[in-house]
Amino acid sequence: MSSTETTRRTQEQRREETRGKLLDATITSLVEVGYSATTTRRVAELAGVSVGAQSHHFPHRVDLLAAAVEHLAERRVRELREVSAALPDDLGERAAVCLDLLWADFSSPLFSAFVKLWVAAADDPELFARLAPIEVMMVRSIRELSVEIVGAPARSSDFQARLSVVLSTIRGLALTQAFEPTGRRRSRDPWPVHRAALERLLLVE
Repeated sequence: MSSTETTRRTQEQRREETRGKLLDATITSLVEVGYSATTTRRVAELAGVSVGAQSHHFPHRVDLLAAAVEHLAERRVRELREVSAALPDDLGERAAVCLDLLWADFSSPLFSAFVKLWVAAADDPELFARLAPIEVMMVRSIRELSVEIVGAPARSSDFQARLSVVLSTIRGLALTQAFEPTGRRRSRDPWPVHRAALERLLLVE
Protein backbone atom coordinates (compact mmCIF):
# COMPACT_ATOMS: atom_id res chain seq x y z
CA MET A 1 0.00 0.00 0.00
CA SER A 2 1.38 3.40 -0.97
CA SER A 3 1.85 6.24 1.50
CA THR A 4 -0.89 8.17 -0.32
CA GLU A 5 -3.37 5.31 0.15
CA THR A 6 -2.36 4.98 3.81
CA THR A 7 -2.88 8.71 4.36
CA ARG A 8 -6.26 8.61 2.60
CA ARG A 9 -7.41 5.67 4.71
CA THR A 10 -6.24 7.37 7.89
CA GLN A 11 -8.14 10.52 6.94
CA GLU A 12 -11.28 8.51 6.18
CA GLN A 13 -10.97 6.70 9.50
CA ARG A 14 -10.67 10.02 11.32
CA ARG A 15 -13.70 11.39 9.49
CA GLU A 16 -15.76 8.33 10.37
CA GLU A 17 -14.60 8.46 13.98
CA THR A 18 -15.56 12.13 14.27
CA ARG A 19 -18.90 11.49 12.60
CA GLY A 20 -19.60 8.59 14.98
CA LYS A 21 -18.78 10.75 18.01
CA LEU A 22 -21.17 13.44 16.81
CA LEU A 23 -24.00 10.98 16.22
CA ASP A 24 -23.55 9.31 19.61
CA ALA A 25 -23.36 12.72 21.30
CA THR A 26 -26.60 13.77 19.60
CA ILE A 27 -28.41 10.71 20.94
CA THR A 28 -26.98 11.33 24.42
CA SER A 29 -28.13 14.94 24.32
CA LEU A 30 -31.64 14.03 23.15
CA VAL A 31 -31.97 11.63 26.09
CA GLU A 32 -30.50 14.03 28.65
CA VAL A 33 -32.02 17.38 27.69
CA GLY A 34 -34.55 16.73 24.91
CA TYR A 35 -35.01 18.16 21.44
CA SER A 36 -35.10 21.90 22.10
CA ALA A 37 -31.87 21.98 24.11
CA THR A 38 -29.97 19.71 21.72
CA THR A 39 -28.08 22.39 19.86
CA THR A 40 -25.21 21.83 17.46
CA ARG A 41 -22.87 23.60 19.89
CA ARG A 42 -23.87 21.32 22.76
CA VAL A 43 -23.41 18.25 20.59
CA ALA A 44 -19.95 19.41 19.52
CA GLU A 45 -18.98 19.91 23.17
CA LEU A 46 -20.26 16.46 24.17
CA ALA A 47 -18.43 14.88 21.24
CA GLY A 48 -15.21 16.71 22.06
CA VAL A 49 -14.88 18.25 18.60
CA SER A 50 -14.85 21.81 17.35
CA VAL A 51 -18.00 23.54 16.13
CA GLY A 52 -16.25 23.90 12.77
CA ALA A 53 -15.72 20.15 12.53
CA GLN A 54 -19.33 19.55 13.46
CA SER A 55 -20.51 22.00 10.78
CA HIS A 56 -18.29 20.31 8.21
CA HIS A 57 -19.99 16.96 8.79
CA PHE A 58 -23.51 18.29 9.37
CA PRO A 59 -24.10 21.83 8.04
CA HIS A 60 -27.58 22.08 9.56
CA ARG A 61 -29.12 20.94 12.83
CA VAL A 62 -31.77 18.90 11.03
CA ASP A 63 -29.01 17.01 9.18
CA LEU A 64 -27.42 16.07 12.49
CA LEU A 65 -30.69 15.00 14.13
CA ALA A 66 -31.84 12.90 11.18
CA ALA A 67 -28.45 11.22 10.80
CA ALA A 68 -28.34 10.40 14.52
CA VAL A 69 -31.79 8.81 14.47
CA GLU A 70 -30.94 6.81 11.35
CA HIS A 71 -27.63 5.74 12.91
CA LEU A 72 -29.38 4.46 16.02
CA ALA A 73 -32.20 2.78 14.09
CA GLU A 74 -29.78 0.87 11.88
CA ARG A 75 -27.72 -0.17 14.89
CA ARG A 76 -30.77 -1.40 16.81
CA VAL A 77 -32.04 -3.40 13.82
CA ARG A 78 -28.61 -4.97 13.43
CA GLU A 79 -28.48 -5.86 17.14
CA LEU A 80 -31.99 -7.32 17.05
CA ARG A 81 -31.04 -9.51 14.08
CA GLU A 82 -27.97 -10.76 15.92
CA VAL A 83 -30.05 -11.68 18.96
CA SER A 84 -32.76 -13.35 16.86
CA ALA A 85 -30.17 -15.57 15.19
CA ALA A 86 -29.39 -17.17 18.56
CA LEU A 87 -32.96 -17.69 19.79
CA PRO A 88 -34.14 -21.09 21.13
CA ASP A 89 -36.23 -23.44 18.97
CA ASP A 90 -39.28 -23.36 21.23
CA LEU A 91 -41.86 -21.08 19.62
CA GLY A 92 -43.22 -19.76 22.91
CA GLU A 93 -39.75 -18.83 24.12
CA ARG A 94 -38.95 -17.17 20.80
CA ALA A 95 -42.11 -15.08 20.93
CA ALA A 96 -41.44 -14.08 24.54
CA VAL A 97 -37.89 -12.99 23.70
CA CYS A 98 -39.15 -11.08 20.67
CA LEU A 99 -41.67 -9.19 22.80
CA ASP A 100 -39.07 -8.52 25.51
CA LEU A 101 -36.71 -7.06 22.92
CA LEU A 102 -39.41 -4.76 21.58
CA TRP A 103 -40.43 -3.70 25.08
CA ALA A 104 -36.82 -3.00 26.03
CA ASP A 105 -36.56 -0.67 23.04
CA PHE A 106 -39.86 1.12 23.50
CA SER A 107 -39.54 1.49 27.28
CA SER A 108 -36.01 2.90 27.17
CA PRO A 109 -35.16 6.59 27.72
CA LEU A 110 -34.43 6.78 23.99
CA PHE A 111 -38.10 6.21 23.21
CA SER A 112 -39.11 9.20 25.33
CA ALA A 113 -36.53 11.30 23.52
CA PHE A 114 -37.80 10.21 20.12
CA VAL A 115 -41.40 10.91 21.07
CA LYS A 116 -40.39 14.47 21.85
CA LEU A 117 -38.55 14.61 18.53
CA TRP A 118 -41.68 13.48 16.69
CA VAL A 119 -43.79 16.03 18.54
CA ALA A 120 -41.39 18.71 17.30
CA ALA A 121 -41.55 17.26 13.78
CA ALA A 122 -45.33 17.74 13.73
CA ASP A 123 -44.71 21.50 13.44
CA ASP A 124 -41.51 21.24 11.40
CA PRO A 125 -42.10 19.96 7.84
CA GLU A 126 -38.39 19.62 7.12
CA LEU A 127 -37.72 17.53 10.23
CA PHE A 128 -40.81 15.43 9.53
CA ALA A 129 -39.67 14.75 5.96
CA ARG A 130 -36.30 13.56 7.24
CA LEU A 131 -37.67 11.35 10.02
CA ALA A 132 -40.57 9.71 8.15
CA PRO A 133 -38.42 7.42 5.92
CA ILE A 134 -36.42 6.29 8.95
CA GLU A 135 -39.62 5.37 10.79
CA VAL A 136 -40.82 3.41 7.75
CA MET A 137 -37.51 1.53 7.57
CA MET A 138 -37.58 0.73 11.28
CA VAL A 139 -41.16 -0.55 11.27
CA ARG A 140 -40.56 -2.63 8.14
CA SER A 141 -37.46 -4.21 9.69
CA ILE A 142 -39.31 -5.00 12.93
CA ARG A 143 -42.15 -6.62 10.97
CA GLU A 144 -39.74 -8.71 8.87
CA LEU A 145 -37.84 -9.79 11.96
CA SER A 146 -41.04 -10.68 13.80
CA VAL A 147 -42.09 -12.94 10.93
CA GLU A 148 -38.72 -14.70 11.04
CA ILE A 149 -38.91 -15.18 14.81
CA VAL A 150 -42.52 -16.34 15.05
CA GLY A 151 -42.36 -18.80 12.16
CA ALA A 152 -45.48 -20.82 11.31
CA PRO A 153 -48.09 -18.53 12.97
CA ALA A 154 -46.76 -15.68 10.83
CA ARG A 155 -48.17 -17.44 7.77
CA SER A 156 -51.70 -16.79 9.01
CA SER A 157 -53.63 -14.37 6.79
CA ASP A 158 -54.29 -11.98 9.67
CA PHE A 159 -50.81 -12.08 11.23
CA GLN A 160 -49.82 -8.59 10.06
CA ALA A 161 -53.01 -7.15 11.55
CA ARG A 162 -52.32 -8.90 14.86
CA LEU A 163 -48.72 -7.73 14.77
CA SER A 164 -49.96 -4.15 14.30
CA VAL A 165 -52.07 -4.54 17.44
CA VAL A 166 -49.05 -5.89 19.33
CA LEU A 167 -46.79 -3.02 18.23
CA SER A 168 -49.44 -0.38 18.93
CA THR A 169 -50.06 -1.85 22.38
CA ILE A 170 -46.36 -1.82 23.25
CA ARG A 171 -46.05 1.78 22.05
CA GLY A 172 -49.09 2.75 24.09
CA LEU A 173 -47.76 1.09 27.23
CA ALA A 174 -44.40 2.77 26.71
CA LEU A 175 -46.02 6.18 26.25
CA THR A 176 -48.06 5.73 29.42
CA GLN A 177 -44.93 4.81 31.35
CA ALA A 178 -42.79 7.55 29.81
CA PHE A 179 -45.12 10.37 30.83
CA GLU A 180 -46.33 9.01 34.13
CA PRO A 181 -45.11 11.12 37.09
CA THR A 182 -42.17 9.40 38.76
CA GLY A 183 -43.83 9.39 42.17
CA ARG A 184 -46.88 7.57 40.81
CA ARG A 185 -45.06 4.79 38.99
CA ARG A 186 -46.11 1.33 40.05
CA SER A 187 -43.91 -0.73 42.34
CA ARG A 188 -44.76 -3.90 40.40
CA ASP A 189 -43.70 -4.26 36.79
CA PRO A 190 -46.89 -4.72 34.70
CA TRP A 191 -45.00 -5.96 31.64
CA PRO A 192 -45.07 -9.74 32.38
CA VAL A 193 -48.90 -9.72 32.40
CA HIS A 194 -49.09 -7.68 29.20
CA ARG A 195 -46.46 -9.85 27.55
CA ALA A 196 -48.44 -13.03 28.24
CA ALA A 197 -51.53 -11.53 26.58
CA LEU A 198 -49.56 -10.26 23.59
CA GLU A 199 -47.78 -13.59 23.21
CA ARG A 200 -51.12 -15.38 22.92
CA LEU A 201 -52.22 -12.89 20.28
CA LEU A 202 -48.97 -13.26 18.36
CA LEU A 203 -49.04 -17.06 18.27
CA VAL A 204 -52.61 -17.62 17.09
CA GLU A 205 -52.55 -19.93 14.05
